[in-house]
Amino acid sequence: MEKSGVLIGRGEFDWQCGGNSAIQHDILISDKDWKKFTVAHEIQWTGKYDTQFCVTYSALKTIAKIFTYLEQTEKLSQSDLEFLKDYKKDEMYDFAERFPATLGETTAHGAYQFKVANAIKNYGLIPQSMFPLADNFQDNISKDFITKEMYDKGKEFLKRFQINYEWVESFDNLVYSPIQTVVRYANYEKPDDILAPEGELNHAVTGVYTVTEYNEIEDTYWQEFKRYHPNYTHSLLAYFITLNNNNMDVEKFINDNDKNQVRNSNTGAYGVIYGRKLMEIKPERAGLYMIDRDARGLIGKGKTITINNAEWDMIKVAGFMVNF
Repeated sequence: MEKSGVLIGRGEFDWQCGGNSAIQHDILISDKDWKKFTVAHEIQWTGKYDTQFCVTYSALKTIAKIFTYLEQTEKLSQSDLEFLKDYKKDEMYDFAERFPATLGETTAHGAYQFKVANAIKNYGLIPQSMFPLADNFQDNISKDFITKEMYDKGKEFLKRFQINYEWVESFDNLVYSPIQTVVRYANYEKPDDILAPEGELNHAVTGVYTVTEYNEIEDTYWQEFKRYHPNYTHSLLAYFITLNNNNMDVEKFINDNDKNQVRNSNTGAYGVIYGRKLMEIKPERAGLYMIDRDARGLIGKGKTITINNAEWDMIKVAGFMVNF
């Protein structure tokens, strides 16, 4: 396989970790094991042609894993979860690769990592269902098929989620993000092989785990997981997602959730909505709250809605919060 779809190069204004980057580095997972956040194993060969989308597929796999982490650790608001339902298939995140790949100027020789990253950063992401792959390669990379509806959906995405990227020096940065990396394409003969293929770098993949002996990647061909010697993974790029917590319609949320309990996923604080007010339950009042809940016949009824701390503060600032 001479080409799998990556071009080597960096953009003039790209951020570099430890240098000019303005990204806030929050440790997400300390064990550097992103394999446990399962995403779809998508193949860049359609059955008719190779999409040359390895840069885009590996970028989206990185982003999908971060969203999976954010969902599983209850960092996403109820509003964001509702919005992201369109972006899922079989309970896994499924972004349209054709949208950023085309806007990222993918050609028959592939794409630059930074160009696809900038397309994601500037245009957002859309659901797979909005823009399936074309029947032939040339149509698949043509901007003529991108509609206003798609651009508008991408803008909606960016109102909620800001995506940035930076170049990193080591797989140690897996504590912050999965890492897109460039390799020489190869297959293993045994699952415990450590690959060290010689030749031109030609394929972008997603780095998901590291130990001293190897860096493990997820591929977009049929062999999904592979181990590469650390000296044979290059051009490391990390993605970061910032949640734009300014999209809650506080009054609508209060009206829609009368008698429901509300939990702050960041602090563990909780309350209940009665009479158009979120009543925060202080620990010393928890017993009285349960007596009150029982008196109202609400034990075992209603729902518990999870919101993040920024949304909790928005309710407070808007004057809809009182102490029980």
